[in-house]
This record gives sequence, structure tokens and C-alpha cells, in this order.
Amino acid sequence: MRLFQSKAVKMLLPVLAITVTLILLPVVFEHMSAAPSNFGPRVNSGDDPVNGIYVSPSGNDFTATGLIDAPYKSINAALAITKPGDTIILRDGIYCEGINVRVRLPDITIKSAKGEWAIIDLTTYNSGHNEDSGVYFDVDSSGGKLQGVEVKGGWYAVALETRWDWDDPTNRAGASNIVIEDCILHDSRYDVIKIKPNCDNVIIRYNEIYNSGQAFAGKTPNGEDNAEGIDNVNGDNMVVQNNYIHDICSNAIYAKGGATDMLIENNRIERAYGGGILVGFDTSPEFFDLTVNPHYYENIGGIVRNNLIINTGWEGIGLYGSKDAQIYSNTLVNVTNGGQYHSAIYFGITFQDWESYAGRPANVNPNIHHNIVIQSSSIVRPMIEIRYAYELGGLSALTGNPTMSYNCYYITDKNAVFIDNRPDSTLENAGLIAWQTHINGDNGSLEVNPALDTDYMPTNSQCIGMGTTQHYSTPPESTSTTEQSKSTSSTNDNFSSSKPSTSNSIPNDSTPSEPASDMNNNLPTQDITEPSSLSLSTIVFITCVMLIIIGIVGVLLQKKLKK
Repeated sequence: MRLFQSKAVKMLLPVLAITVTLILLPVVFEHMSAAPSNFGPRVNSGDDPVNGIYVSPSGNDFTATGLIDAPYKSINAALAITKPGDTIILRDGIYCEGINVRVRLPDITIKSAKGEWAIIDLTTYNSGHNEDSGVYFDVDSSGGKLQGVEVKGGWYAVALETRWDWDDPTNRAGASNIVIEDCILHDSRYDVIKIKPNCDNVIIRYNEIYNSGQAFAGKTPNGEDNAEGIDNVNGDNMVVQNNYIHDICSNAIYAKGGATDMLIENNRIERAYGGGILVGFDTSPEFFDLTVNPHYYENIGGIVRNNLIINTGWEGIGLYGSKDAQIYSNTLVNVTNGGQYHSAIYFGITFQDWESYAGRPANVNPNIHHNIVIQSSSIVRPMIEIRYAYELGGLSALTGNPTMSYNCYYITDKNAVFIDNRPDSTLENAGLIAWQTHINGDNGSLEVNPALDTDYMPTNSQCIGMGTTQHYSTPPESTSTTEQSKSTSSTNDNFSSSKPSTSNSIPNDSTPSEPASDMNNNLPTQDITEPSSLSLSTIVFITCVMLIIIGIVGVLLQKKLKK
């Protein structure tokens, strides 16, 4: 006690306590924030351009000047007077624009005002039955941006247009260099985001995307309906980053039809009734550019990395007619919950409308490494399956063997199963060691429980370095119900949809001889019960709290010693 009676120590203790508290409080408050910061819309804090054109629900299209104190009432009225390079700034509120919002000029930005949130509601005056409904970037709108806006409804919530089918072979360009960021896009009649052929260099980042396929609402979902979260047909150099994609009628993301050099990374995907991420799929032959892709590859050079995929009906990640795909550092949890089709990581076949002249190539040269797949005991589908079909003279899903290494596979109370259906390379219901021997690869891979923490990071030392490198804390029920969005309605809890696809491309990887899926109305939403391990962020939080308590105790002790 003599130490605490020292005058120097008496003066130091309260100063030290206050200093520690001031330093650590911001860390504590950041940890306590409900909304995760690594995916979904970011806070709208950027300054608005001084020459922006303002729109407000309380504006007047007849007297407007576009200045902040004399805004337009409708977005389309503002678009009618824009010049290339203009920015349309939407004040807080709901915009009911009738059929669509159509951007026709290059380099036009539509954004919410700083610190505000605009909602484009395409359901009030138009139920979405019109194929033109949505936010459309027309063929001459390259360089456009949609930033910090909520779009509800539409045939597609956002669509990029193309000249591909305009019968002019000398000009088949589409809207390119489009950026869609920090938006909430939901309740579209079909796809949420539609990218048409030759719409290249599209960036989709920090968005929340959900409730596709409202055209099928009220019907039993089975993953076979054509209503993706992001549907890219032959658009090159697409980047999809840091999005939260959930409650999707069919596949969360695919890039097909010859899409080249895509990058899909750092996304959280959950509750897709079809697949999670598909590298290629099944496209009608007329959408391929045979000058650069004469073999009809569905996807070339695609990269899928650092994604968390939870609770899908079909595969977590699928490859269809792909060339040189790279699949690494992804974490898949409870995928293939539908029970009927495919595997956690799946090599599928593309039929390309069964046209005699189509290429229908097998997957070639995939590289798959450092992924984690963890499944509950109720999952009946294999970890990996390579498909073969006897139709059209025989179709194989893979040429040669895949390059694989350092993956972690685990299914509760069961052994992982691997299948190769190719007649000249058959492997039936084999374990990991047999699989490794069969493909002469997958070296360094393990069948152990990765023991994922609350951030979906492995705590089992054998699996460190595998799976996603992102920290995926549990998101709120829907970002669109937070204060930022100010949305008064959200239907993501009532998702239910199903209907045979009306697309001219085959909607799934099933042949006519396969049975229809009888998947239940709702996929299981309960994740695997994981061991109670503390994540790094939790440890930091506890440490901060302890240090603050020590500081407070020091102050109280100092007061007591003064007495």
C-alpha cells in the first residue's frame, strides 16, 4: 500500500486511467456496431458535386432549375435535361417513376444526396409486368454510375442494354464501364441485375441484393426458375466485390455465354435456392462471340475467391464449360441443401440448347485450392462430383484432372464423399484418400473439422490459411431495414417462388431423365453448430473492456487513498 501512497503514483493513476479509457472507447464502440463493414452498402458520406442536378419527392418538374432549392420531382425529368458527365442527386424519400428510369447518355451518375437515402419504387404505378421496367443503362450510357440508392421491383431491378441483337454485326456493343455500388436492390420480377452481351467492365460492389423472382411468388421454390441475383451473359471483365446477396430464387451469381476474366470476391451469399456462384452455366449459342471464343466456352479465366457461401439448394460453387477457372480461399457452409442435385463443388455440363453446331465444351484446367467445405449431417450430396451425360453422343464435365490442393472437407458424423461419373475414369462414393489417388492431386487437403468461429474463420490449426480471409460477422436481418435505408417495407422474410423457366437457355444441369426437385419451401437456415471458440475481434473486445475496468478501479482506488 505504500506504493499507492506515493504522491507521484497518486497523480499518475487517474491520468493513466483516463488515457486508457479515451484510447479504447472508440475500439469498443466500433466492435459494438450492429452492421458489418466488409460487405453491403457503406455509409453515404461523400460530398455531392457542386454542379449536381437535384431531385426531390417534394420538387416540381415544371418550375425546377435543378438547384438544391428548386429540385425536379421525377428522376426521368432530370434525365431529360442532362448532359454527358452530369450527376443527378436524389434527396431523401421515395420516387415512383412508373415504368422505368432510363439512362441514355454516357457518364451519368445517379446517387442519393450526402447522408440521405433515396428509394426508387417500381411497384406502385407498375407491378413489374412490363419488360422495360427497372433502372436501365441504355446502349449509349457507358461510364454510368448508380450509387447509394435503393431500387425495389422492376422486371430487372437494374439492367444493362446491348446492341447484340440489333442485326448489325459491325456494332454489337453494350453499356460498359458501369458502376453499381452501395445500393440495395430487391424484389425484382426476374433477375435483380441483368448484364447483357458485350456489356463489359461492370463493377458491382458493396450492395445488398435479395428477393429475386417475384414473378414466381407463392410457388414452391426449387432453384430451377430463371431469376438470378446477378445474371451476366457474355459480359467481360466483370468485378463483383463485397456484396451481401441473399434469398435468391435461383442462382446467386453466374457469368456465362463466354464471359471472360471475371472476378468475384469478398461476397457473403446465403439462402439461394439454386447455386451460390456458377463459373459458366448454360447459354443459347447465339450469344457467344465466336471470333474470340470459337469453342463455346461458357466462362474463360474466371476467378472466385474469398467468398462465404451459406445454405444453397444446389452447389456452393459450380463450373460449367469453363476454361482456366481459379477457385480459392472460399468457405462453403451447408450447401446442396436441396438434396436432389449436384455437390458442394460441382463440375457440370452445358447443353447450349441442344443445338447440333454448339460446342458444349468440358471444363478445362480448373485450379481449386485453400477452400473450406463444412456440412451438417443432414446433407446427402457429395463434396465433389464430376458429371457425365450420355445424351448428344456423350458429354463430359471435365477434361483430364483438376488441379487441386490444400482444401478442407468436413461433414458432421459422416465421411466426405467424392464421385467421378466419367466412363473412362469412374469413382463411386469414395473417400478423400481414394479421391486424391484418383486425380493424382488434392495434396495437402484434409478431412477435419475446421472449427469455424463466429467470423467463419478456422480455429483448428490444421486449417489455418484455408477458407476465406474475410471476417464475416453475422449481418442484420436485412440492411434495408436499418436507419440508413429508411425503408418501410421489406419482404425478404416471405420469400417463396417457383415456376418453370421461360428463358431460351436451359435453366439447370439436369437432363430430361432426371426427377424434378421436391425441395421444401424453405431451405434450412440453421448453420452448423460450431465449437464455442472466440474470434479475434471478440478477444480484442474483451481485452478492451478489461483494461477500461482496470482504469476505473484505479481512479476509485485513488479516491479511497485520499480519504
